[in-house]
Amino acid sequence: FSHSPARSCPAAVAIYRRRTTVCDGNHMRSSQIECADGLHITVFERDGGEGAACGYATRLWDCSVGLARWMLESLLESPERPLRGRRVLELGAGTALCSLAIVAAEPDADVTATDVDPAAMPLIAAAGKAASQGRRSSSPRAALLDICASAADAPLPACDLLLACDACYTPQLAAALARRCAEALRASPSARVVIADPGRPGQPALVEALAEAGFAASFERLDATPLPFAEWLVRSEGGRVRLLHIDDDARLWGVSTVPAMF
Repeated sequence: FSHSPARSCPAAVAIYRRRTTVCDGNHMRSSQIECADGLHITVFERDGGEGAACGYATRLWDCSVGLARWMLESLLESPERPLRGRRVLELGAGTALCSLAIVAAEPDADVTATDVDPAAMPLIAAAGKAASQGRRSSSPRAALLDICASAADAPLPACDLLLACDACYTPQLAAALARRCAEALRASPSARVVIADPGRPGQPALVEALAEAGFAASFERLDATPLPFAEWLVRSEGGRVRLLHIDDDARLWGVSTVPAMF
């Protein structure tokens, strides 16, 4: 990762509006998140009303809010632009908040948000459309990808940074995620991996499988991590894999500046 000049600005993240809307005939609930320097992110979820089925990929999880804030605030505060021109790949992206946070902070990053659930694709597309209409015309692309598929059947797109959040629901899924991490790390000697998890049952299996693949790492709590995201990207210390334990906690949203509307 290289050093590039960037403007520094104070970071602040808070949800300020949540409303239910209809998009292309599908009930979606949009959350708009206000960030520093006039930035905002709009995320779409599947609205569970009127008998609509909502899977894991179609709702916004607290853990992803925590990871997005950690990355976004660090990138906005950094005097460098470590993700400028870099390829970012998110696995199990769901609503793609983390991918949206990356492009909000660094419009020149090449970001792809993937999920195995086709229901996530219109949510990511809607969020991307909202992002492209904002002050910064950048948005992640959406793609179907199965974490559990083999590298031969579904190889990962090339990436400099691999992200995954709250994807360790079972030991089997966590082991598959570890294999994907190893695939990305072996494909590029400079690639980095960030995985966040709130303590799902597969968390120990992830750590074990990563160690077996030669990429030993341990979970660190988000509120105690000593090395900011942007700084880690441009420094050799801290290893190539960051594992963050982020508790499910509604307070990760920050202070609501407008009453929520459902």
